[in-house]
Amino acid sequence: MRNPGHKTAVATTVLVVLLVWLPFPAPVSGQESPKTSAVDRLNGAYVRNLGRDFVSVVSSPAKWTTGDLITFAALAGTGALLYGFDKDIYDGIQRSKGSTSVGASSVISKLGNGGYLTAFMAALYAGGEVFDEPGLRRTALLSLESFLTASALTLGLKAVAGRARPYAHESSDSFHPFSFTSRYLSFPSGDAAGAFAVATTVAEETPSAAVDVLAYGLAGLVAIYRVHDRKHWPSDVFVGSALGYFVARKIVRLNRSGSGKNYHVSFQLSARRQAVTLTVFF
Repeated sequence: MRNPGHKTAVATTVLVVLLVWLPFPAPVSGQESPKTSAVDRLNGAYVRNLGRDFVSVVSSPAKWTTGDLITFAALAGTGALLYGFDKDIYDGIQRSKGSTSVGASSVISKLGNGGYLTAFMAALYAGGEVFDEPGLRRTALLSLESFLTASALTLGLKAVAGRARPYAHESSDSFHPFSFTSRYLSFPSGDAAGAFAVATTVAEETPSAAVDVLAYGLAGLVAIYRVHDRKHWPSDVFVGSALGYFVARKIVRLNRSGSGKNYHVSFQLSARRQAVTLTVFF
């Protein structure tokens, strides 16, 4: 007789691996030309640039290449697979909860909270002003743009889907479209989207591999803990994480100037090591 615990353990491991793997697929590109970035200070030009970038992100599927469609199909298929295992993974994570994980929740849950993320971005921006570091200001402003864009898209999807949260005590297949009650706003995870949007921007804008690992690692913890804390199903956090990641990649790429800065992204994938390195020359 098959051990149901084995199935749950395998499914839970799959979710963790997918969240670790998420930063490595080729991003959905769309073809856009580099522009002179308006991301320098929080002013009217920045707000206008944010609006233009939002339109570019929303309309980007119309410009997808064959490679982009394959990437989207792979992500959609992965999300559908997770959806089929949602209950198994969720139950496994709930059974594995202990005093340590419960105690850590109060800290980790804050990392995906919009208020705390905003405070982090404000601190980055303030540091850029105090120390006259344009790179810090740019990272803060691009993070804010990515966060706001991902959050807006997530809220729209939540309202359309109306998926019941785990704590609603309904099945993982329970949907209430166009419901604006919090208990029916499970899909996708807004905290996971926001955490990955900010983490991806920070990783893209800094040359340190250690920063990349830290940023994505913390974002992954946020996603896992949304399931741990009974707020979301696993497929919710996967889709939210993917949305935040790809939105941030798109926005950072839109704001790379064609002159004045050179960016180089290198990938190292092997059996012993996986790494993404972004080198920025000022």
